[in-house]
Amino acid sequence: MAETSEVVIIGAGIVGCATAYYLAKQGIKSIIIEKDAVATHASGFSAGLLNPLYGSGIPGPAEKVAHESFDLHGQWEQDIQSESGVDPQYSLKSALYTITTEEEADEYSDLFELAKRVDRFGARWIDGDEVRSLEPRVSPKVIKGMYLEGMKQVDSYQLTLGLLQAAEKYGATMRHGTVTGLKRSQSRVTGVQLDSGEISCAKVIVAMGPWTQEAEAWLGIPIPIRPLKGQILRLEVDGPPVQQSLYPSGGGYVSTKFDGLVWVGTTEEEVGFDDHPTPEARDYIMKLVLEVMPSLSEARVALQTACLRPLSADGLPIIGEVPGWEGLYLATGAGRKGILLAPAMAQAIVDLTTSGHTKLSIDGFSPGRFIRV
Repeated sequence: MAETSEVVIIGAGIVGCATAYYLAKQGIKSIIIEKDAVATHASGFSAGLLNPLYGSGIPGPAEKVAHESFDLHGQWEQDIQSESGVDPQYSLKSALYTITTEEEADEYSDLFELAKRVDRFGARWIDGDEVRSLEPRVSPKVIKGMYLEGMKQVDSYQLTLGLLQAAEKYGATMRHGTVTGLKRSQSRVTGVQLDSGEISCAKVIVAMGPWTQEAEAWLGIPIPIRPLKGQILRLEVDGPPVQQSLYPSGGGYVSTKFDGLVWVGTTEEEVGFDDHPTPEARDYIMKLVLEVMPSLSEARVALQTACLRPLSADGLPIIGEVPGWEGLYLATGAGRKGILLAPAMAQAIVDLTTSGHTKLSIDGFSPGRFIRV
């Protein structure tokens, strides 16, 4: 006899674990299927810097849902540790954008105006001396900065693990396996085929990150998701922590994390499913950050990581029911904003599976938008 579950979730990254968590809190049991382990890929290696003011679709179609998801993180900050026993290590972490020319300042004007519309982020311009009063190691080339208060950071692996353990506490289960296909009766999904058997179910959520494109063969619709490789260095640095998250004008970031290491990143590489760290990426990242903090040239690389983020063809998340498949949903495609957007993506999917609608701002993110008629 086939195993049964109310809902099957494919993928134990942050979106899959968050979906199981929200379902379980409503009394709906699910099974998460994962071929590797919880947060083995991008969800376990993200810098976890929660900033809803920039990214693909911001400002634009992803702006409102980014702020909604930031608010939902506030609820997770209150609940996840008490419900799971795992500390996600949320903390406030202001953002400091460092600027070396007036032309660069002009490039940040839109971000500044966007920040000013949101009172809680306390956006202000500061001169170079004030920048160095906040972080004395900043290069004298920096002539001014944009300072944003109220941002947060989190340990993405701990958060994902906490979501899974809280979901399990409320009745969800996780098992290892590889999904090879789906079952359906007419237009309704009825089960998931694994390499080791079958699970009968009424609802399926596909949250496989960049591997979601494998589901094209099961579903018969285009799912234009590709891997966007990102690499991060974790540095051992003498001296005090970097109190703000620094964003050099040429790109990248510098931030001291909970492990005491300074995390610097990142890259955006389209190299297929190659997730190996490279010396070229190490050199590229260090060149970016040395422009703003030359003293990092004395740092020691404690760890270099690489992961694959799910990037959709239009740079926006894919959230919703699959056309022609009743009870089958996709939740993927957040690119570099996966940790930030995970609460809203998961909550929206649970709303759709339980009531058919959601109040969250996911208009335009439907999987059907890629189908050409």
